[in-house]
Amino acid sequence: MAALLEAVLSSSEKAAEIARLCRDAEPLFRLLVAEKTGSDRNQRFSHDFKTLADVLIQEVIRHDLGAKFPELRGHIGGEESNEFTNVNGEWGSWG
Repeated sequence: MAALLEAVLSSSEKAAEIARLCRDAEPLFRLLVAEKTGSDRNQRFSHDFKTLADVLIQEVIRHDLGAKFPELRGHIGGEESNEFTNVNGEWGSWG
């Protein structure tokens, strides 16, 4: 249990660093936001957004915890799909 907690804390710090780097790159930050559509969109909101940081953080956590605890690989989910299209229509998929 202690090893899992340490891995979660380590992933949390990586996530915070990714978020800080994306946020601090102000000219790029505007490119790193995508509006969710279709089944990805939360129906409670008229507009729902995700950032590239959201996707990267989710995939880093999935990778790091899955590498350290292979038995958890199929059980580590996330809110975001791992596909991202920025405001310029540029597309990528991670994971």
